[in-house]
Amino acid sequence: MTWALIIFFSLLGVGLLGLVYSLIWGTPPTINLAVERYALKLALADPELLTQIGVLDNTLLDFHSGRLTDISPRGEAQRRHLDRKTLALIRRYDPDRLPGQKRITYRMMCCLLEQNLRGHRFDYHWASGPVFMGPYPVNHVCGVQIDLIQFLSTYHKINGQRSLRRYVRRLEAVGWKFSGLKASLNVRAAAGVIPPRFVLEKTLAQITAFLADPVQENPLFTHAAKKMAEAGRLSQRAQRRWGQRIKQTIQDEVIPAYQSLGASLEELLANPNTSDGVWNLPDGEAYYAYLLRHHTTTDLTAAQIHRIGLDEVQRLGSAVAEILVKMGLPPEEPGKQLKALREDPRFHYHGEDWRSAVIHDYQLILETVNQRMPEVFNFGALEKIAVERLPEFKEPDSPIAYAQPPTLDGSKPGTLWLNLRDPENVYQWGMQTLSYHEGIPGHVYQMAQAQKLRGLPTFRRSYFFNAYVEGWALYAELLGYELGLEDDLGNLGRLQALLWRAARLVVDTGIHAMRWTREQAIEYMVKTTGLPERDVITEVERYIVMPGQACAYYIGYRELLALRQKAQATLGEDFDLQAFHDVIINHGSLPLSLLAEVVNAYIDQAAGLTPSATPVTKAQKKTSGK
Repeated sequence: MTWALIIFFSLLGVGLLGLVYSLIWGTPPTINLAVERYALKLALADPELLTQIGVLDNTLLDFHSGRLTDISPRGEAQRRHLDRKTLALIRRYDPDRLPGQKRITYRMMCCLLEQNLRGHRFDYHWASGPVFMGPYPVNHVCGVQIDLIQFLSTYHKINGQRSLRRYVRRLEAVGWKFSGLKASLNVRAAAGVIPPRFVLEKTLAQITAFLADPVQENPLFTHAAKKMAEAGRLSQRAQRRWGQRIKQTIQDEVIPAYQSLGASLEELLANPNTSDGVWNLPDGEAYYAYLLRHHTTTDLTAAQIHRIGLDEVQRLGSAVAEILVKMGLPPEEPGKQLKALREDPRFHYHGEDWRSAVIHDYQLILETVNQRMPEVFNFGALEKIAVERLPEFKEPDSPIAYAQPPTLDGSKPGTLWLNLRDPENVYQWGMQTLSYHEGIPGHVYQMAQAQKLRGLPTFRRSYFFNAYVEGWALYAELLGYELGLEDDLGNLGRLQALLWRAARLVVDTGIHAMRWTREQAIEYMVKTTGLPERDVITEVERYIVMPGQACAYYIGYRELLALRQKAQATLGEDFDLQAFHDVIINHGSLPLSLLAEVVNAYIDQAAGLTPSATPVTKAQKKTSGK
C-alpha cells in the first residue's frame, strides 16, 4: 500500500470519526440531523414510544421492548435537560443561511422547545405527549394506570418466545414504573397539587374493576393468549407454559403494583382539591395561560377565547335553527331540538349485534369518502384504515371516539377507535361527521400522508401541534359536506359537532379561568349542544384533567378556514384546492403563526409576486402521490 493510500484512509477514518462525533455529541452538519438526534434521544429514553412507533420491535436492534418508560421525577428532569440542550444546539444554526424547509424546521423547533421550557417553571406540570398535559399524572381519562394497560394489551408485539420473554419483563417492571409514578404524585401533593375528589374516586373505581377480574380474564393475559395463538409459532404445550408464567407474573407483580397505587390514592382522598379548575393551583392563572398557548399556538387570552366561544355558539345556533326550519321542525331552543332528534329511536341501532353493525357502517362511510379523495387531494385515496372497538376497560371514561396514526413500519394501519359502551350514544346522523374528523380526510388521512413526506426530519413527519391537527380535523368535516356527501340530517350532525367545539371554548375557559364548577359546565354544554349528558360528563371531566386542550380544535379550524378564504380571495380563478391542501400537509404539523407564513408564501408564488421561500417540492409530491 502506498503512502498516498495510507494517508487517504487515515483521513477517511478521521473524517468518519468526526462525523460520528458531530452526530452524537457535537454540532451535526445539518439542522435536519440535529432534529433527528433529538428524536432519537427522545425515543431512546422512552421504550414505550419506540414500541408504538413499531419499527425496531423483534428485530436485531430491539433493545427496548422488555422495558417501560421512566416517569419518576428523575425521568421528568432528564427530559427537561434534553430540551434545554437541544434548544442550545438548534440555536447554533443561522436561520438566515438556511434554505426553504430547513428554515421552517429551525423556526418550528425553536417554537416547540421554547414552549416546552416555559412549562418547566411549573413543578407540577405533567406532559406525556403534545396532547396529554396537565397537573395530574393519575386521572381517569388519560392517566398512567389506564394507558399502561392499553399499551401492553395493544402495542406490544408477540410473535414468539423472545417477544414473550420481553413481555414478561415488562410486566415485572410495572412495580418499578409505579414507584416512579408515586414519587411524582408525592412531589405534587407536597406542593398542594391534588386532583379533585371525583377524579380520585373514578380512578380508584378503575383500579378496583381491574383488580376484580380473575387473572385469566385480565386484559394483560387475554392479549398475550390471543397473540400466542395467532402467531402460530408455539406448540400448545409452550402456549400453556407461557400462559402460566404470564398469569403468575400478573399475580405477583402487576396486581400488587395496582393495589399499592390504589392505597396512595386513598390517602390523597383525605385532602382532595376543592376546585375543578387549575386557577386554584400555585401560580394557576399563569399555568393555564401557558397551556392555552401550547395547545392553540397563539397568544389569545382566556378572556378572548371565552368571547370567541360565546359568539360562535350564537352564530352556529342560528345556523342549526335554519336547518330545523328547512326540515319542518321548531327552530326555538336548537339544543332542545337536537336532543330530541338524538333520542329518536329511528336513528339508533338495535339488536344483540348492534356493535358489529356500527363498525360496519363506519367502515362503509370511510370507504365512500375515501373514493372521493382524488377530487380534493393530489395524495389520492388512503390505502387502508381500520375501525375497532375501544377496549372495554377504557370505555366508561373515554370520549366517543379517537384516532391513532399508522405505525411507521406499516404493521398497523391508521385506526378509528369507537367507544361502543351504549347504543343510545350512537346516532346515525352524527356518524359521517365523526368519520370525516377522526378518519378520512381527518386525522388518520393527514397523519398517514405526513409520514410519507421526504426531505423533512422524521420528527417533523410525526410530531403534531394540537391546533394544527385538531383544526385540520374540523376542516375535514367541512370537506365532507362540500363533497356533497351529506343530506340535511348529516349537515345537522356537522353543525352540532361545530357547536360542540365552540361550546368547548366557553366551558374550558369557564372552568379554568372563570371559576366555573364541573356541574355548571355540564349544564351549559347539555343545554347548548343537545349532546347526551353521559357524553358531556365525560367531555367536561376531560377538560378538567387536560386544561386548554379542548380549545385547540375551534381555534385551529378558524385559522385554517381563514387561510383558505384568503388564498381564494387573492388568487380568484387561479386558486387550486388540491395545491392548497398540498401546502398544508406537505409541511407537516406547524404552529398556526408559522403555518400562516407558509400559506402566504404559497399565495405570493401562485400570484407570481415573489419566489416562494418554502416551495412544495416535486419529491414531496411524488412520495405522497396516489
